[in-house]
Amino acid sequence: MTTLETRQINPEVDAIRHHYEVSNDFYRLILGPAMMYSGGYWYEGEDLREAHDEAQYRKLDAFIEAAGAVGAKKVLDIGSGWGTMLTQAVDKHGVQKAVGVTLSRSQKEYVDSLGNDKVEIKVESWEDHRTDEPYDAAFCVNALEHFVLSSLTPKERVNRFRAFFNQCHSLIKPGGRLVLHMMTIESPRITRQLIDDLKFLQREEFEGCYIPHTNELVQSFEGKFEIIELRNERETFSRACRAWLENLAERRPEAVGMVGEEVVQRFERYLDIFAYTLEDKVFNNFRIVLHRNA
Repeated sequence: MTTLETRQINPEVDAIRHHYEVSNDFYRLILGPAMMYSGGYWYEGEDLREAHDEAQYRKLDAFIEAAGAVGAKKVLDIGSGWGTMLTQAVDKHGVQKAVGVTLSRSQKEYVDSLGNDKVEIKVESWEDHRTDEPYDAAFCVNALEHFVLSSLTPKERVNRFRAFFNQCHSLIKPGGRLVLHMMTIESPRITRQLIDDLKFLQREEFEGCYIPHTNELVQSFEGKFEIIELRNERETFSRACRAWLENLAERRPEAVGMVGEEVVQRFERYLDIFAYTLEDKVFNNFRIVLHRNA
């Protein structure tokens, strides 16, 4: 078994838990009842906050359909958050069994408290996950950014991404699909503010994590998966960040009472950074549908 705390090729578990084990109640305050921590699909003219949950469920429905997972026997969500994808898959789309892996103990506690016997959460790394029977489909929604250490050399980073896709290939049945939501960065116009903000993201809020270049991803799954769909959906994530910032602003005193001023300020800054960098096209947010080769 991988000893995550001592590995030098992956971000530290504690660094990831620093962000994801703040408080389930605090996340509900920000994210709302859907508890979905990624971009949503809003219709033109919809209010960001009023339509937030519906926009998130639309996204999940689209992902499940893109994965060919409607009525599937078994699906996997890597970096499964608070289990919203898995719950939607079994409750609305007839999936018989939905398994999620996360490093957050508090996320598992939350999902377990929902009492859905078709959903199972494991606190483990994607690298350690095993299955007796291959999955019909898998998802990884804005989690892959956490899986590769930024201090690695470019070649080492590609090798780590390749290890991820090799693992997915081993877990998914031939012909099955892997659906990603994935941030990438290309060659942005550098400003002092952008440098300071990227340092904050990488050194303080998501220590050691790495947002790749698009070509690094393509190199990583070449030969194992075929691209079925590639769509840049920056606005889905920037809109979500704006909605979450409004939720936090409206209930800020309550949030401070839950987790303290320092944590609230961290979240305000990082959400604003993600919102404006997506809007300014510094970051991409790709929806990628991959078909597993034999």
